[in-house]
Amino acid sequence: MFFFEVGFDIFAPQIIGVDMAKQQSFSDKLKKKKKSDFITVKFIKSMKTAGGNYKFNEKFVQIEDLNKIADVK
Repeated sequence: MFFFEVGFDIFAPQIIGVDMAKQQSFSDKLKKKKKSDFITVKFIKSMKTAGGNYKFNEKFVQIEDLNKIADVK
């Protein structure tokens, strides 16, 4: 039970909800998240420079099936 002094009754709506429980847990949030039909893979492409050294370009790509990895450029 809460006791209010004069002038503090404007905080009554906030204090009434103090004992409310959390409605949604973190695991509930993860369950709601829509899973993607795509698979994310890291694609690394090597290139030979004019000086004879190798340069590597990295990027993440999303593909539907691992068999289509050869089509990524």
